[in-house]
Amino acid sequence: MVFQGTLKGFDQTINLILDESHERVYSTNQGVEQVVLGLHIIRGDNVAIVGELDENLDSRLDLSSIRADPLNHVVH
Repeated sequence: MVFQGTLKGFDQTINLILDESHERVYSTNQGVEQVVLGLHIIRGDNVAIVGELDENLDSRLDLSSIRADPLNHVVH
């Protein structure tokens, strides 16, 4: 799963609090779907990477034309 939002807080186990968040769902036969979540908490053991997003570059992407295999769940 790919989540995007504003990082509002985290703790020592990397539990994240995201505000104004949404999930990007990838598909092989249609564009990227964005599911609005609002305020969202993600457990630290589900976090693989956290990074800063270039909003200017991201806003120029045509998400309706992007095709990709859905991401698999993380296996521990």
